Amino acid sequence: MSFTSLEELDAWLAERNLGGMWQGRGSRAPAIRAQRWTWADISQGLMGAAELVPMETVAMRTLHLRHPQLADGMTQTLHFSVQCLMPGERTKAHRNLVGETRFVLSAPPGAEFVIDGEAFPMGEGDLVITPNWSYHDHYNGGDAPAIWLDGMDTRMVNALGKSLNERFTGGDQQPVTRPAGYSARTLGNVRPAGLHSGTQPPPFRYPWAETQAALDALRESEQDRDLVNGFYLTYVNPLTGGPTLPTYSCEIRLLPARFTTQRHRENCTTIYHAFRGAGLTVVDDERIQWSQGDVFTVPPWTDHHHENPENNNAILYSITDRPALSALGLFRQERA
Repeated sequence: MSFTSLEELDAWLAERNLGGMWQGRGSRAPAIRAQRWTWADISQGLMGAAELVPMETVAMRTLHLRHPQLADGMTQTLHFSVQCLMPGERTKAHRNLVGETRFVLSAPPGAEFVIDGEAFPMGEGDLVITPNWSYHDHYNGGDAPAIWLDGMDTRMVNALGKSLNERFTGGDQQPVTRPAGYSARTLGNVRPAGLHSGTQPPPFRYPWAETQAALDALRESEQDRDLVNGFYLTYVNPLTGGPTLPTYSCEIRLLPARFTTQRHRENCTTIYHAFRGAGLTVVDDERIQWSQGDVFTVPPWTDHHHENPENNNAILYSITDRPALSALGLFRQERA
């Protein structure tokens, strides 16, 4: 069969669910811009939800951060949402095929995460890991709201078509069957043989006191400052010493007073939360001003650097999909 015109060929292909690159449908989507969400807006929306959305009507009371260029979510791979539990409230236990991390912004004594039968107390600045396919629920037994950032690799998992979700079969909540501090004690330098194996970390808590002590030690040494990141720490997998989760890593960096990092670019996606202080990040010549509580994104392969023009230190918590790219041999970085 021969075709008399390109239009005739295109029509013939369309009838058979085929297409050619010349038709333009395989062209790249517009580049995703950097985006910022202010803590003033986030907190007001979250407290409004706490008043108007009963826990009985939702699985979790979360506020999703959405990028205006995307149909859903804030990046193409990773996701932040902000969750709130009021005193006496508890979520329903479930598990899913999403790696989740929880960075606590504020919580009263008595608030805790329950993961695979172990209770992890919430404290400001704590990071708690919920590996995929771990049963988890949250409880606020204190007298003030508990608020935290949920980090998730949801977009990545959904893109692979591998999303799974199951309710806990033993009731709305799972029982606490392990003693307090179980994971920390069995994942130290002395470990039970054979208890933990593989590369997927078990549930784990990184207390803020330990993170702050490590940052302070770096700052006081003055010789371990990274030109790109300032004083920089990664929350390591307690089994392997590698990235926090196989798909993404949690990181924290301290920017000293009057410090500017080196300009660079990398093809991973990074989401930042300003945990302490204020500053600005320049992304492809766009100046993003941030202050404590704000959240912002740095899209892949964009020139960027951080600046702390203040007289006080600033601390940025972040998650990045660099481990997934590195595992696939796709990660690239360039420094100015």
